[in-house]
Amino acid sequence: MIRLSDYEGGLGEQDIRRTRYKKADYIRLQVIKTICSVIVSYALIIALVSLYYIDRIRFGDLIKEGFFVPERIFVVVAGVLVLLISLVVWGGFCKKRSAKEYDESELRVREYEKTLEELLALYEAERKEESV
Repeated sequence: MIRLSDYEGGLGEQDIRRTRYKKADYIRLQVIKTICSVIVSYALIIALVSLYYIDRIRFGDLIKEGFFVPERIFVVVAGVLVLLISLVVWGGFCKKRSAKEYDESELRVREYEKTLEELLALYEAERKEESV
């Protein structure tokens, strides 16, 4: 009954939304969200580090030396390495977490549906008794 009231009050809406997807689709969606978030966050970090070194970068050096200013090489290589490692680690972590969330939501929704069916059966039996 508590689960019914939670779902009727909107607290279980996230569980219902999750279980509308197939499990594999939900996990893929979460992994894609995580990968996009990681890419954006590292792009912001690289932009901030680049802004930190902007006073040391002269446009003449950019023309003469091209991309081979030591700070820029370090920032880019470190950013790419951290990005790749993070994608592998967070991708695996995200898959496990998403699978666990989906399974928990599915169990709660099944419990909700079972309880709802029992309640509807009780209402139907009560309605039949009143009509007799």
